[in-house]
Amino acid sequence: MRAISVILLVVLGIVALVGLNSFYTVRQDQQALVLQFGSPVAVRNEFSLTEGGEQIDEAGLFFKLPWEQVITLDRKNIGSNIPDIEVLASDQRRLTVDAFVRWRITDPLMFYQRFREERVAAGQIQRFTETSIRNSLGQVPVPEIVSGQRVALMEEIRTNVNDALDGTGIDIIDVRIRQADLPAAVAEGVYTRMRTEREQEAQRIRSEGEEEARLIRAQADREATVVRAEANQTAEQTRGEGDAEATRIYADAYGRDIAFFRLQRGLIACEEAIVEGTVIVSDSSELDVCRVFIEGARRASGR
Repeated sequence: MRAISVILLVVLGIVALVGLNSFYTVRQDQQALVLQFGSPVAVRNEFSLTEGGEQIDEAGLFFKLPWEQVITLDRKNIGSNIPDIEVLASDQRRLTVDAFVRWRITDPLMFYQRFREERVAAGQIQRFTETSIRNSLGQVPVPEIVSGQRVALMEEIRTNVNDALDGTGIDIIDVRIRQADLPAAVAEGVYTRMRTEREQEAQRIRSEGEEEARLIRAQADREATVVRAEANQTAEQTRGEGDAEATRIYADAYGRDIAFFRLQRGLIACEEAIVEGTVIVSDSSELDVCRVFIEGARRASGR
């Protein structure tokens, strides 16, 4: 009786162990490949999209036979860094490029048949990416790599790597050139040459600016001279017209009252001749100093 109980317990234990090994879980960020004696028999939670662009979710608890093996693979995007790629640009300058690749497994069966492990796939992606980067960047000069065509070059590299990995169950989502620097051995010489070129360009621009400034100043000076000459001419003309008008008025006034005009001219001459500090010597009987000027004006008028 006891032997039967022991056998029953052993059988139950084996059944429980087999039952526990017959269930497995696939997370939302995983896809699973079920193998039977090394041959694939099922794929769980395979990466696929609906017509609306949403991912189909088949994660959960699944049953398998005890002799079946489950291989889990990433369903999310995978990133790989590819540092220190030596590139020779079309202008014969060398660059050290750091790149970053994002990829995902879209067909677990094809991926397993080709690579078996993600580590092997990452190595293959790195080799293809390095080759594509060298080929694409080797066709353009350094300035285009640094700033000009970088976006177009990265898209070209992504397409080339995707083509190289066609039929492997991998999709290259993006290739980014994070950094493209000159090697330290030649960087200083290149920077010195660039500074020299920029200084020469700045000197040329300054020279052109100074020449243009001289032309502008010369034109302004000519215009100022013309304006001053015209102003002087207008002033002389106006002054002449004023003098003529004054002469006419004086002549008219002189013709109306000669005595008054003579008295006025004598007083004006007296005022202009005698200023502060003038020493006057005269006879005590003749203290009217201005009379001399008045008499002079009378004699000058001939009356």
